[in-house]
Amino acid sequence: MKKICIMGIIVFVFIGMTLLYLYTNKTFFKTTYIGVRDQEIFIPKYSFFKEECCMTAATFYSLRSKDKLTKEIEEYMSSFEYFDDEGTYGYRRGDLFIQEYIVVDLGLYRKIIITY
Repeated sequence: MKKICIMGIIVFVFIGMTLLYLYTNKTFFKTTYIGVRDQEIFIPKYSFFKEECCMTAATFYSLRSKDKLTKEIEEYMSSFEYFDDEGTYGYRRGDLFIQEYIVVDLGLYRKIIITY
């Protein structure tokens, strides 16, 4: 009985620490990522912020399926205007410019790369 109680406490602490870790992540419980110039960029919910590179790209991880992530991103991007101007291409809506969203299936999880 004592072992079961100790195991329950360990599991409870582990779950609590995991939730705290996810809560302190920039984006896990949100659907908006704030870029370096304070742009609000859509990210699918439950996407874990990993890193930002070169002030123009951000990387996230998700356990959700590639199809669901791609569908949400396509719905969001449908309100953007595509343009191609002398080697610069991407999608624009207002002052927000997104060059591309990439969803890479890595087996157990998906990697989302946003270049903006």
